[in-house]
Amino acid sequence: MDNMNAAQIKLLDILKSEKALIMLAPSFPIDYEYPAVIGMLRELGFDKVTELTFGARIVNYWYAEYIKAHPDQKYYITSPCPTCDLLIKNKYPQLLQYLMPYASPMSAMAKIAKKNFPSHKIVFASPCMAKQMIEAPRYPEVLDLVITFKDLQEIFDQREIKAAKYSEDSSLAFDSFYEEDTKIYPISGGLAETAKIREYFKEEEVLVTDGIANLLKAFEEIKDGTTKYRFFDILNCPGGCIGGPALSNKNLSIEEKKKRVLDYKTKAEKTAKPNPGQVESETDLDFNVNFKI
Repeated sequence: MDNMNAAQIKLLDILKSEKALIMLAPSFPIDYEYPAVIGMLRELGFDKVTELTFGARIVNYWYAEYIKAHPDQKYYITSPCPTCDLLIKNKYPQLLQYLMPYASPMSAMAKIAKKNFPSHKIVFASPCMAKQMIEAPRYPEVLDLVITFKDLQEIFDQREIKAAKYSEDSSLAFDSFYEEDTKIYPISGGLAETAKIREYFKEEEVLVTDGIANLLKAFEEIKDGTTKYRFFDILNCPGGCIGGPALSNKNLSIEEKKKRVLDYKTKAEKTAKPNPGQVESETDLDFNVNFKI
């Protein structure tokens, strides 16, 4: 373990002594084959392997409810990206009133997973270092660890856990809560599309943008009151979460990464098996967030 970082050491310590559930960010097809990744994670020691799609569905539901309840609000800014949220808090605090006051898919899914598997440690794997450093510390009661895809791949390499061993295993399936189109969430604009935001706004009122320069331009225009947009679907990384800095497959273009996510969605729709244990509602959980604190 001498060459491992703190997250890698903590993960292996958890898997030695605890039952654990891992939630995979929907950008996972960029780095891992489906369904082989399920077998690889179970070989590593995870008891449950699930996607984040149900957490994204929850976020979409509450966004729609909020917009319907506040139809006259001037602007609405999406809040799943902790880097964007922190940028607004530090540089544009006057815009905090427009941040959608709900948890990200990661923290929403962690609450759902902890409720349904209270004895399991909850781990999230993603390409996002901001999830690890900024957002995860807010939820210690439901989220035990965030590890990056890059760090996870290094553990697979060290343990010689190979995708080829599982590539043809048709019995592998996620311990999923829900299967739906939120698989495209990591692609810039995925939230607006899957939440059907354009049912509530005119096409010209919705801005989908990513990358720090574009974010700063959008925030300046909101601050100055010169923007023509009302709903802002924003992500910090170029192309969205598929441009996250902690991917193993860094040499792929944005279009190649996008294609891998879309190809996985198509493949999963053809092969997904019904899950009789899937959760259809989580109305007793609180997904509200006060970003002004």
